Amino acid sequence: MPPDSIETRSPANIPTEIDPIERIILRSMNEGVITIECDGTIHTVNPAASRILGLEKDTLCGKRIEDAFPVESDNREFVEVFARLINEGVATARREVIFTRPDGQQVDLSIATAFLRIDECIPELQNAVAVFRDITAFKSLERAKRRAVNHLSHELQTPLAIIEASVGLLAEKSEANASTARVVDRIRRNLQRLKDIQEIVEEITNPREFYPQPFDIREVMEALLNEIRSAAAHRSVAIRTQLEVERVEYIDPDLFRLVVSTLVRNAIENSPDGSDVLVSIEETSSALLLKGEDHGIGIPLADQEFIFEGFHHTQSTDEYSSKRPYDFNAGGKGLELLRLKMLAEAGWFDISFVSERCRFIPTSVDHCPGNIVECPHVSDVEACRKSGGTTFSVAFPRKRVIAAV
Repeated sequence: MPPDSIETRSPANIPTEIDPIERIILRSMNEGVITIECDGTIHTVNPAASRILGLEKDTLCGKRIEDAFPVESDNREFVEVFARLINEGVATARREVIFTRPDGQQVDLSIATAFLRIDECIPELQNAVAVFRDITAFKSLERAKRRAVNHLSHELQTPLAIIEASVGLLAEKSEANASTARVVDRIRRNLQRLKDIQEIVEEITNPREFYPQPFDIREVMEALLNEIRSAAAHRSVAIRTQLEVERVEYIDPDLFRLVVSTLVRNAIENSPDGSDVLVSIEETSSALLLKGEDHGIGIPLADQEFIFEGFHHTQSTDEYSSKRPYDFNAGGKGLELLRLKMLAEAGWFDISFVSERCRFIPTSVDHCPGNIVECPHVSDVEACRKSGGTTFSVAFPRKRVIAAV
């Protein structure tokens, strides 16, 4: 068999020859593709799937999934994706798993599944498909970055403590000198910024446990948003709420506050003065759904894939600067969103977002004046709202699902 051929099962009396165009597409894809019959038998394997998994195509086609990839092997998560599809009829939009090849090497995979035929089960014809790509290099870089960040966090602890104590002594000696007092105050503000970064990094690398308990959502939201409005008093961005839930029992209130404060701050910092942000909460049969919506500048397409990765900013490097919290384009380090991603991976919630970059500033080097009345492209709030924005959605499940390690 030629090395770039597409192996398929060939049942009797049923034409299964792949269309030439489909064959070319499958052969040229960098993503692995496996199609499955309704009984779990592997029907088609493209060359990329064989290469990524380190398995010969002819050793897979015609075998049932559980025989090709035994459940008792190290590839339980990989098999579970197929099991959910075949046994439960549940497709997977995207899941990251680790696959151990026959040669002992491990590859990180991002896998998705879907149905090709859902009306009826036709034996010996492909009924479902799994598409996966090798993200090993990306995950290795991500793990290396987290190790470096963890090391940085520990290295910062001692010097920050010494500097804080020294600044305190300096402040005591300069109370009568107004000029020196202003310098000390500036040092303290920036020291606090460093401490905040260190604390977030520490929480990311050594996450704390949360304990769900009953609490009044409206009461917690009112107190939290009042704090945020006070801290963001220098901005003209309104915070609106739409709360359809009074009380919840399966969420840790500290975790809830952390998520809300992160989403609202992110929304304000990406919204020009004169606009508003909306925080909405509703309850479904399986989760509490929290949304933070802004009509701000939006996230460029090139940055959307990396928005949760930390130390990734969406501004031009030349324009980047750390400003005061809640300032427009404040230039955060991205650590807050990375922390949310880590908490999501720990099973506390699911997080996603949709974003549309303001059509008047399509790239990261384009500028928003930061105030609707100063924008040369729109004349009112409604026009600004229609130009772009971002919505983050967080679903707190009624029953926590802990991700397998």
